[in-house]
Amino acid sequence: MNRLFRTLTLVMVMVLLFAGAASAAGTEGAAQPLAAPQIVLEDGRTLTVAAVDQERQNDQLAVYTRNYGEKTKPFASGTVEYIVADGAVVVKSAEGSQGTFIPTTGYVLSASGTAAAALGDLAIGALVETRDLNIPVLPSKYFTVQGVAVGIDRVDGPRGAGEVVLYQPAYGPSTRQNAWGMELAVSGGKVTKVTDVRTDSNTGAYLDNDTPIPADGYVVSIQSGSSFYDRLTGKVAVGDPVELVTDSLIYSAGKMTYDAFNPKTREDNPGGWDDVGNTPYPGMRGTDQLIVYDSSYGASTGTNPWGFEAVVNDRGFVIASGGNDNAIPAGGYVLSGHGAKNTWLTKNALVGAKVRIDKVNKQVLLIFTPESYLDRATISVDNAEKALQTSRSQFLDVPYKQIEQKIAEAKTLRDQAKTAIESGATGGLFALLNKLDQSISDTHFMNFESRKVDNRGLWLRPKETNLAQVREHLDRIQATNINSIYLETWWDGYTIYPTKVQDSAQNPIYQGFDVLKAYLDEGKKRGIEIHAWVENFFAGGPVVERHPDWLLISRKGDNYEVGTNGAKWYWLNPALPQARDFVSAVYKELLQKYDVDSLHLDYARYPGSGDYTNDFGYDAYTRDLFKKQAAVDPLELHPGDAHWDEWLQFRADIINSWVDRLVSEARKTAPGIIVTAAVWPNYDEAPKSHAQQTKYWTDHNYIHNLFHMSYVPDATIIVQDLKSSLAVANGRAFVTSGIGTFIDLTKTELVRQIDEAVKNGADGTALFEFESLYDYGYDRELTLGVYRNKAVMPDYRTTKPLYTLLADMARKIDEVYVPLGGMNAMDAAELKKDLNNAMNVLQPDKKFNHGIATSAKQKLGKLEQTLAGAKSVQTEAANRIRFDLNFAGRIVDLYFVKEGEK
Repeated sequence: MNRLFRTLTLVMVMVLLFAGAASAAGTEGAAQPLAAPQIVLEDGRTLTVAAVDQERQNDQLAVYTRNYGEKTKPFASGTVEYIVADGAVVVKSAEGSQGTFIPTTGYVLSASGTAAAALGDLAIGALVETRDLNIPVLPSKYFTVQGVAVGIDRVDGPRGAGEVVLYQPAYGPSTRQNAWGMELAVSGGKVTKVTDVRTDSNTGAYLDNDTPIPADGYVVSIQSGSSFYDRLTGKVAVGDPVELVTDSLIYSAGKMTYDAFNPKTREDNPGGWDDVGNTPYPGMRGTDQLIVYDSSYGASTGTNPWGFEAVVNDRGFVIASGGNDNAIPAGGYVLSGHGAKNTWLTKNALVGAKVRIDKVNKQVLLIFTPESYLDRATISVDNAEKALQTSRSQFLDVPYKQIEQKIAEAKTLRDQAKTAIESGATGGLFALLNKLDQSISDTHFMNFESRKVDNRGLWLRPKETNLAQVREHLDRIQATNINSIYLETWWDGYTIYPTKVQDSAQNPIYQGFDVLKAYLDEGKKRGIEIHAWVENFFAGGPVVERHPDWLLISRKGDNYEVGTNGAKWYWLNPALPQARDFVSAVYKELLQKYDVDSLHLDYARYPGSGDYTNDFGYDAYTRDLFKKQAAVDPLELHPGDAHWDEWLQFRADIINSWVDRLVSEARKTAPGIIVTAAVWPNYDEAPKSHAQQTKYWTDHNYIHNLFHMSYVPDATIIVQDLKSSLAVANGRAFVTSGIGTFIDLTKTELVRQIDEAVKNGADGTALFEFESLYDYGYDRELTLGVYRNKAVMPDYRTTKPLYTLLADMARKIDEVYVPLGGMNAMDAAELKKDLNNAMNVLQPDKKFNHGIATSAKQKLGKLEQTLAGAKSVQTEAANRIRFDLNFAGRIVDLYFVKEGEK
């Protein structure tokens, strides 16, 4: 850091020397003297700054920037100093025995004697403008190389567009980032390796950055869209010195204009009105808007799930953040953002931040300082203690003692941080505040339940080329208590295993390594199920190259779908017998060679139809088939025409007939194999837009587990999609909620989505996908809470899941319900007696059969009767027992449904 200060100071000295020389020349036409620096206060007053980064004098107004150092000199009474960040006063200091910390994001305004009187008493949040003052502004995390200070956007996470990311040894052996950027490996404060955009000399293919991370250093990764990329590419060399700063204390004042305060009518907020539907948007919140709601607005904001909100208490502190349609606290308010203002709010509305509303200028100011960590800790400790009490009152199965210990630890850390801040001791303060923040955060995640029968799935595209890599990844997955992997086995027209199917091939990225066999062998050792995730007619590779006549054709005659970033995505024609036979051959070989846990269907549909101006299915073969049925060419049809709905159903029936064939062949090829499917959850629209009629599949009892793909920002949408999926499944399949880790959810929101899915009847959750799960570092928080316990997969073919569920119900009676007063010992004994009788029928791990299932059903019914007659059982405890009983009943009922099919 000192090197940077010296460099910036030298630049300032040179500027001052130049200005002095120009003034001394005094000749006609010489440069004019530099204007005196000034500050402009919020009330319009303008004051001259007498000194910049110089020793203060009596009766002076001075400014100190990071060019001066980390702190101002100690000062006595009669002097007052203000920390100004992002153009607003964030800290006032009248006690100067330790001096005042100078932030990287602003400066210190120092006034003594008559200057202090002229300045007046500035309130926290007061806006201050500078004139003719060059304030060096650095982010809280940055590195310097070649004289350029580069802000760090993320630590140990995926590199997004235009981002700069710091990778440390704990992240893994290498950065795993794509070709589009440059990376600097650093050890001992010097660059040891430079990786930039490059190609393979033999193939011309672009090579990933993927720089090894030094054990005693780090890697800085700069995406090519960053302005710093253009400034540094081709200039940084091995041996260049690098300075890294990651522990600068945060002082920030985020400012944003709000669009409306308590909008109720179109006139209040025109942007919150849907002109097409002539109705208000929920909460009158429109696109890219920030709305403020106070308690006079109503009980809650009423907003839809597509935004972010911060709840502010009556003292002006953010006490909660995230979600939508939040309750509005008495005397406080809710800040609600959408789009670009959602992004601003997410970044600045940290719990503990101080909020100021300027109604004159319609502006929100959010202030965060090191003291805010203490406010956050106080608020969060209070929230944690209330949450723990709620858990007790609801008899939740959480680690009470460990949470209490964490809360006590947080209180101790808060007191230590308070002492350090009050004494002005900044050494080690950053680490202490981070430890405090982590401790508080941990209590939140630990207060979620973790059930022991649960589908915890993970979609994974394998890229490993040897057994050691497979073992490394499976070890991470096992440590996260994930119990099922949906392994992308047939993708882009290639298999992941050696194949003999004509017109197919093993993907060359595997270099001949049978990655599927490795996952099956190693997964079995760890108790992790491996399901073959297949993509049906969404293809590429040899079959597309050799058989372009097999491809789907759009209305405009295209044989491809325009995908992400303009890529061409190819689809085989699901109506064409040759294409069907080809995909069928791939699946037959797969099921003959490998004992996978299911055939997991994806892309069992057509490409999306959009507005139907370039939808798919208009090849000559498909058109002729429809002509024979309806005596009309579908190319001549458009939405609203007489045969239009018939045409859409015709396409859906093509997919339905494919699933008919696929399931029949799979069961013959591998008796006992089950079929699972990942589907769009818009079940009414999908048959028209994607020719995917999921209800047909479940009505025909084809599906063992239905995964609704709900990659959305808010848990309320997950719950809506889940309820629709449960209705479509109609007791004929398990239902798993697919949740997107790749969309950069906060850790709090990810856990909330998982928890809400389980509480609303999901049989489990599946995360999309492996790389984003670990790149974003979600695994730690998952294993603290919702994935804390190992879990058995729900299944109706073996007694193990049901036995495990009943055994856990008995454990909770002993460890939770009785100790917390949920029931007395007598009723507990009767309930456990019924549980033991049911468990004796099941045994720990036997194959389900009709007799076992019938007896288990009877025993569960007896348990329900005992619970209904147990007078001492509290309502919340009874509700929790019934929740588990319903899960047990679904497993048994599903057995009878599947047995009836046979």
